[in-house]
Amino acid sequence: MGRSRQIDYVPPADFDITAVGNAGTGEDDLVSEDLPANTLAEVGKMVRIIAWGTGANNANTKTVRVYIGSTAVVSLGLLANSAQVWKAEIILISTGTDTQKYIAEGYRQSGSLVLIAVMGSDVLAEDDSAAITVKATGEATADDDIVCEGIIFEDLN
Repeated sequence: MGRSRQIDYVPPADFDITAVGNAGTGEDDLVSEDLPANTLAEVGKMVRIIAWGTGANNANTKTVRVYIGSTAVVSLGLLANSAQVWKAEIILISTGTDTQKYIAEGYRQSGSLVLIAVMGSDVLAEDDSAAITVKATGEATADDDIVCEGIIFEDLN
């Protein structure tokens, strides 16, 4: 259902603003991007990743996740019976060969209710000499319960 592409390099900013929704029941890739090999090969290299979208106004259970490699660094449950906007922001920092640290935040807004949550800060062990996959997924029960409207990659060095 989702789209996938290889980024050749991370310029000061790269983005994709093609909206993609989930399809039916289960967890679907909404957007999948590969950070180029060696983007984080030097200690102190940093990338900010921002993904955002919407949740449908229905009674269905909905969860947005953002993965770095195979690790879900953001998992954000969306409210039932409320149209919503969601956003995930991650800063990924190289701390050594094949080691990274991240700080991730998730946001959801429904009307005047805003939830801002620090989702986590932890260490990853992604091979930085290979492309590192970053993807946003939606887990729901009906088509377009969750839509990813875009993703931005920003080189912070």
